[in-house]
Amino acid sequence: MNTLTLEYIKSILPPRPDNSHKMTFGHVLNIAGSLHYRGAAYLSSLSALRVGAGYVTLASSPSVCDSVSALTPNVVTLPLLTHVTERHDDAGQTTDLLSTKMQPSNTQSSDLQAIDVQAIDKRAVLQLRDKLNQAGVISMGSGLSIGHSTDQLIISPNISTNISPLANPPLSNKHLSNSHSQGLSVPDGNNGFFYALLTEIQANPNPVIFDADALNFISHLLHPSSPSKTSINLPKNSIITPHPKELSRLLNVDVSEIQAKRVHYASIAAKQLNTVVVLKGKHSVISDGERVFINPTGNSALAKAGTGDVLTGMISGFCAQGVSPINAACLGVYLHGLAGDIAAEDLSQYGMLASDLLNYIPNAILKVLAV
Repeated sequence: MNTLTLEYIKSILPPRPDNSHKMTFGHVLNIAGSLHYRGAAYLSSLSALRVGAGYVTLASSPSVCDSVSALTPNVVTLPLLTHVTERHDDAGQTTDLLSTKMQPSNTQSSDLQAIDVQAIDKRAVLQLRDKLNQAGVISMGSGLSIGHSTDQLIISPNISTNISPLANPPLSNKHLSNSHSQGLSVPDGNNGFFYALLTEIQANPNPVIFDADALNFISHLLHPSSPSKTSINLPKNSIITPHPKELSRLLNVDVSEIQAKRVHYASIAAKQLNTVVVLKGKHSVISDGERVFINPTGNSALAKAGTGDVLTGMISGFCAQGVSPINAACLGVYLHGLAGDIAAEDLSQYGMLASDLLNYIPNAILKVLAV
């Protein structure tokens, strides 16, 4: 077990030759973001560029791509094919809601209507096939919202839109089920897309970083609720970045047990899944099943939404530059924490935001280079 140091981090930083172009420093394909988590796509894409990647393509739903493009000119976007929510009438006919006008609030119809929220269609994998082969590294899961579509907006024409939201009880989960008796067929989020994507990249030799809901989906495959056993293998050069709860789901071990033996369970997961594990938290643990590294950098400023997306992007950015998965994980985790330490000096541990962290990554790299 080794504690990461400035000197070690400097020794594994990738070189920056003068005679170079953008593809010298690699292409990241980042599959990220959904309706309520557009910021995750932005943070995980820009952080890859901040550590030196030459080119980043964000693949996501059209609305996410539009949002990220509006925030930065630095990321190339690839809008993916999406689901269309359908309404089924009593005659069994199917209507595309995007081509159907919403009924006025005083209508007598009891039908519910829905607005498509652009869950990614599994056929989008065909769109991605060339990019999956071209990219030097693939990152997926940041803000992707893999599970059942909780973003679905369902409107009853019998309820006036002028009524305060607090006056209406929230919709229960049963309203989000695939039931024609409700008049709707609601897509199951990005489940079908992710399964097709995972199947497509099984033999991909390049590094693949799995984060956030991608890990939760993998845990469902590893521990299915139905009796049928689903086999799952991660690509050869993969990295997973779980927090303790996500690792709990992956290993089917209680969180308190994992926190009591962080090094042990990070190593167990690395061996069982044949991957590099980054177990996030105070003194993050990095393991490939044989070697273990402990990170000394970071503070409570990093305990904020979005900082994990920045970490995923940093690791993918180093992988794009040809760094091995274990070294890329070490570089990303150490510099991520160091950037948080430097940012907290200026902004306080209370006031730093994940978006602020992006601006302090260069300062962290400069501190390493100065050793």
